[in-house]
Amino acid sequence: MRDDIFLNKMRDVKRLCDKYRTAKFSRFLDCREQELLRKNGILGTLFGGYDGAERRILGVFPDWEEPQYSSYPIDLIKFTPKCENSLSHRQYLGTILSLGIERDKIGDILTEPEYAYVFLSSDISELILQNIKKVAGCGVSAELADIKTVRLPEKKFEIVSCIVASMRLDAVLSGILNKSRNDAKSIIISGRVFVNHFEVSKTDFCIKEGDLLSVRGFGRAEIFEIGAKTRSDKIHISYKKYI
Repeated sequence: MRDDIFLNKMRDVKRLCDKYRTAKFSRFLDCREQELLRKNGILGTLFGGYDGAERRILGVFPDWEEPQYSSYPIDLIKFTPKCENSLSHRQYLGTILSLGIERDKIGDILTEPEYAYVFLSSDISELILQNIKKVAGCGVSAELADIKTVRLPEKKFEIVSCIVASMRLDAVLSGILNKSRNDAKSIIISGRVFVNHFEVSKTDFCIKEGDLLSVRGFGRAEIFEIGAKTRSDKIHISYKKYI
């Protein structure tokens, strides 16, 4: 039912575009919601402020209008800590949410020890600029940044290899997490495992090259390559481990 409500709201974006003959935009959508759009044939242009953004806004434009990223109601705020502490994604997000702002008003948060960039709905940027002076007890300065010219920190990952008994989810998870097969099964059954942003509770679910595995409490891994089999019929795999 929750997915049906979400999909109807996204169809409303298209209906409003047709009715008023002007571009209309959704809130920020997470990866699962974006996948729901694709699966249900809801068309539009997704943009989150930069190439490769995870959280993105659906924009629907009239047929005669070329989609322009500059039309999206997205601002970018740069935070610079005034202390030596390294502030985390969670700390920046928590501070913003403490103002009573909904999560779907906030896009990606990219952090480095010396600064952080936060993409957000343009209607809340002034509120944040005026009210956030500290994050986790550390003083910060905040300023609007130019989305077109700013140089953003790159997402970090490393390529890791392991050997798995098969491409079943429980076997792959066992290899990636370096845990026993039974432990992997327990994690799956507990509802903590997502494949391509959707919860999977079947231990024998088949994993393919390119699949993204997310495990609550452990992080994410993207299957980069399924290699050759060993003499004992096990499989070499490589995956991107996001840092």
